Amino acid sequence: MISTTVAFAAWQRRSICLASKPFILMMLAIAGYATVAAMEAAAILLREKIFWSKLEYVGSGSVITLFLIFAMQFTNKNRWLTPRNTALLWAIPTFNVILVATNEWHGLVWSGFLPDPKGSNFVIYQHNLGFFWIMACVYLYTLTGVVMLIQKALVPSVLSRRQSSMALAGAVLPILGASLYMLRLTPPGLNITPMSFMLAGLFYFVSLFRFRMFDLVPVARDTLIENMSDGVLVLDAQNRIIDFNPALKHLIGVKKQHIGQPAAQVLAKWPEIIRLYHTHESVKTEIFINSVTPCYVELLITSLHNKRKQLTGRLLVLRDITQRYQTQSELRQANEYLQKQVLEIQTLQVQLREQAIRDGLTGLFNGRYFDEIFPKELVRGTRDSERVALIMMDIDYFKKINDTFGHQAGDRVIQVFADLLRYYSDTNSQNIVCRYGGEEFVLALPGLTQEKAFQHAEHIRLSFQAARLESRGKEIYTTVSGGVAVFPDHGKTTDELLQVVDQALYAAKLDGRNCIKCVQSN
Repeated sequence: MISTTVAFAAWQRRSICLASKPFILMMLAIAGYATVAAMEAAAILLREKIFWSKLEYVGSGSVITLFLIFAMQFTNKNRWLTPRNTALLWAIPTFNVILVATNEWHGLVWSGFLPDPKGSNFVIYQHNLGFFWIMACVYLYTLTGVVMLIQKALVPSVLSRRQSSMALAGAVLPILGASLYMLRLTPPGLNITPMSFMLAGLFYFVSLFRFRMFDLVPVARDTLIENMSDGVLVLDAQNRIIDFNPALKHLIGVKKQHIGQPAAQVLAKWPEIIRLYHTHESVKTEIFINSVTPCYVELLITSLHNKRKQLTGRLLVLRDITQRYQTQSELRQANEYLQKQVLEIQTLQVQLREQAIRDGLTGLFNGRYFDEIFPKELVRGTRDSERVALIMMDIDYFKKINDTFGHQAGDRVIQVFADLLRYYSDTNSQNIVCRYGGEEFVLALPGLTQEKAFQHAEHIRLSFQAARLESRGKEIYTTVSGGVAVFPDHGKTTDELLQVVDQALYAAKLDGRNCIKCVQSN
């Protein structure tokens, strides 16, 4: 009844643990074994006792096989449970049942049967070599499962250690009961092995409810921590290694024999890690590890505390970010290249902008720039109540120079005149000097009165008149004429000012050239 109750309780939790199915079947086999043993103890006739005794070996064989399968699954050794290996596990108990069933033919299991000297209905079974073979199989199966549970109990994980210890303690009871029966330390004819299995079932029952033997947490530890790609290292309060997963072994080569050793000794190749977990409660950073496989890792260090806020250890998680680091590095390189390209494009745009607003021969602004910027200058002059002088100048007899000395000489004359304009106009950054077209130039001079603008134009005219150029051994002598107007005295728009200043320039040419004319105020 106890074993059946435990089996039912485990069945209700069958979705929590992979090992629950063989455990349920084992507890049902224990229930069947105990039932058959009770029938044997209650039987009076010898043939009935022998019949039930033979059935007991069906129960015991099933129990030890299911216990070994349960231990394999509980300790995550499922890979061994192939169909072939499972069949082999069941082959030996099946052979033993056949051996017991045919004992009348060979007497290898029981050589005889003696009545109880005290007069009870117990029978003392005289054992032969076959019995000791069967018991050896029982010990082999049970001890193999026990060894697996011991290995599981020795892992650093506290939860796995607790659960495996519970399962191990329950497995010791049947071994103890069978040993007492084998050594004849029990009353004659009394086989306490079924009772020991019942006690194991009772122990598992208490463990199932009191200690949650099939709790999900240890299973999750094996499923997640052992199989996760991140390296996990657990240190105690003295910074000794108490647990790690296979991923950490792959990253930095930590081995099982390092359990219990100081982390500073094992991680001596990486002093940065040691420094970080010594000086920080928690930290997240990226470091380079040149170990089994050189790689970049993201290191997360978290301090572990108990309920009283006392330090109990540290958790180090190392995530391989080599691929991400390389991707980010490639992305940075691509961004740098793109930024360089953008800078080059911006430079080209500036150059194109300059080319669009600059005259290629003289380097001065061109007529397009003047038409774009001069109206803005008039708006500023209106806002600041400031005059803006406009000078238009034209090289005298320029066509004759081209015809006489050639276009190259004409270009040189234009360049010399442009240099003079630049020289006399660079004193004020707000001055605008443009080659308006051909041999015609305009100057916008903010803040100058008509008188000041006239003097400015005269300085340019006289300097150009004094300039001497030679071409093909001949001296080039040329002059310049100009007109001066002032905003807003002579016009309030670009067109009005250009019109009046052009008329002043025309008047200078009619007056014999090489002179500057001012627009007369109304």
